[in-house]
Amino acid sequence: MHVMFHRYGQFAGGIDLPDENASTIDQPIGMVDSVATLRVPLAPCGTAGASPVVDVGTNVQCGERLAAAPGPGGVDIFAPAAGRVAALTTAVVRHGRDLLACPAIELTDIHGGCGMGAAREVRDWRTVSSNTIRQQLAEGQIATSRPRPEPLIRWVQRAVATACQDLIVNAMENQPYITADHRLLVEYGPQVMQGLAILALACEARQVFLAVDARRTRDYASLVEPAIQYSVNRVALPHKYPIGADPILIKVLTRREVPLGGRPTDIGAAVIDASTCLAAYRWVACGQRLTGRVVTVNGDGVARPGNVFVPFGTSCHDLLGETDAPCVLGGPMTGRQVDGDAVVSPACESVLAVTPTPHAPPSQCIRCGWCRDHCPVRLNVAMLNDMYELGDVAQAEHLGVTACVGCGVCSYVCPARLPLTDRVRRLAGTVRHHRRSMPLLSDMAPSPAAEADR
Repeated sequence: MHVMFHRYGQFAGGIDLPDENASTIDQPIGMVDSVATLRVPLAPCGTAGASPVVDVGTNVQCGERLAAAPGPGGVDIFAPAAGRVAALTTAVVRHGRDLLACPAIELTDIHGGCGMGAAREVRDWRTVSSNTIRQQLAEGQIATSRPRPEPLIRWVQRAVATACQDLIVNAMENQPYITADHRLLVEYGPQVMQGLAILALACEARQVFLAVDARRTRDYASLVEPAIQYSVNRVALPHKYPIGADPILIKVLTRREVPLGGRPTDIGAAVIDASTCLAAYRWVACGQRLTGRVVTVNGDGVARPGNVFVPFGTSCHDLLGETDAPCVLGGPMTGRQVDGDAVVSPACESVLAVTPTPHAPPSQCIRCGWCRDHCPVRLNVAMLNDMYELGDVAQAEHLGVTACVGCGVCSYVCPARLPLTDRVRRLAGTVRHHRRSMPLLSDMAPSPAAEADR
């Protein structure tokens, strides 16, 4: 009998968080209710927006090309549903921990959404070369579903250029409320595994890992046979936040550390998600382009929590319905509060309506050391907070501020309720900006691709 999942170890720091997912973890993936309007973002990867190729007033079919990318930094945009092009507008999307206002195409008279549909293979990807797979991925115009999306082909090309040793699917999902990747593995596990094998072939990776929460392995029996067939190492990791942060996950699995301010590809690692694997399989094997993604809709302000396949451009208001709770785009630890007009993009794994816990205003640091003790990358957060208040960017760089993974643990445990995560993130951003803008340090600066990996 095969061992379903092998166990791996822990990491220093971190915290245990509540799950808050009982209302969604066992619910099958559904379809979003019909919406009247979609505002399809033209710059989901945070770069220059794609140029519209349809005119206002045109009726478009599901999957029809709406806009063409200006170059390799973007992706072409396709209609997530049939409808009429009503206007050129703007939409707010998530990009990492930031919110971006990007150009968008407004579709009205929505009908006949693409959905996930049935998978029917029309191409045998197992018998073709790595180069052919890369050509097919380039034709697919797929954006990764990472917190900072980028064209999938560019992600693959970077992995190839750095001689990728380890390809890792990060399905840890260890923030409260979120279960979208879990449901994908339960319901579409074999397709996700084939998508992973396709990406491993494209990246020419030597080892392939699937990392999941150790408490959920009994739900993943359907993954075992395809994992054995495609030589995927199945690993079950403990429930401890933020083990799902890429640098932490890589260290736990490979015992290698991402260099300070660097990226996973600097050490021959590449990290991807289950949603992107599914999209790669559907395109390469089935010729089907997914124009939406599975999103967790949850929180104490949601009347009908669940995981639903959501067309890109759907507003958060349409997903949450009437609620008095603030809307959070992304997870409760790393997401951002938005108004209901923000829309779903490839970076959006969850839309939450969560009532914040009331607390007193921030006070002065009491030097308890909790932020340092719980930091998963062992930063002296209290001293970095001092550097923020003093404006000492050089000393912050010396203290390794660019190693911050933005997990939010320091703010979560701070008894003085200081916004430590935001302050450290601002310091790290300032350091990177200085590196890019100073000629003597330009060679040390991480490239835009590094930011996509972080």
